[in-house]
Amino acid sequence: MSGHIEQLAGTRWRQVDVVTSTGSTNADLAAAAAAGSIDGRVLIARNQTAGRGRHDREWTTGPAGALTFSVGVDVGEATSAMGWLSLLAGVAVADALARTIMFDAAPGVKWPNDVLIGERKVAGVLSEYANGQAVIGIGVNTSMTADQLPVPTATSVFVESGRAIDDDELAVDILRELDVELSMWPSRIDELAQEYRRKCVTLGQRVKLALPGDAELVGTAVDVDAQGRLLVAADGGATSAVAAGDVTHLRTHPQS
Repeated sequence: MSGHIEQLAGTRWRQVDVVTSTGSTNADLAAAAAAGSIDGRVLIARNQTAGRGRHDREWTTGPAGALTFSVGVDVGEATSAMGWLSLLAGVAVADALARTIMFDAAPGVKWPNDVLIGERKVAGVLSEYANGQAVIGIGVNTSMTADQLPVPTATSVFVESGRAIDDDELAVDILRELDVELSMWPSRIDELAQEYRRKCVTLGQRVKLALPGDAELVGTAVDVDAQGRLLVAADGGATSAVAAGDVTHLRTHPQS
């Protein structure tokens, strides 16, 4: 990574650390936040053994095949806009992938922050709040082959493009895109929302949401509001604003 750090000159990223292995880059930066500022810090792990995804799902990587890192962002008084951090990070990953790699289908964002190529997940984001600061964790399946993917709904840059990429180069590309997104946060949420809507492949889809408390909502995703919540017009009912939930895109089949 040392040969790429100069490419981050002029961005907010003031410190980039790379470790061979750690349990969780998010946990490491959250612990550092208890002792002082982590704003502008980046922690990249070649191997992550105890990472977490949304809803505390396991998120681990082997010694090769995935790019995993976390960044620190000072939240200050903008706690009400924190929900956008995960969403704009998803946009940054999708933009970086689209800018540097040719795919048959353009990367898009499944609400709230999964990055898809077609209907398969290539990257995910997890944001957490720690001592007045945010930790944004990003994981991208880079060089995994088809038989190394953890689930059938996953994919990788290599599987989709046939191209082996440099993880450090991709990290720099994502960090530069994320710096641009963060320069508009939280003062230009309207612009971020418009950009997110353009990238969000969930909008316009019939969806099923698994909500907290074992509830379920089925309907059409119609918009994302100013808080980053998904607006779903329920089948035969009113429109609901959903702040958290697992989304499944429902395929419609033509009548015979």
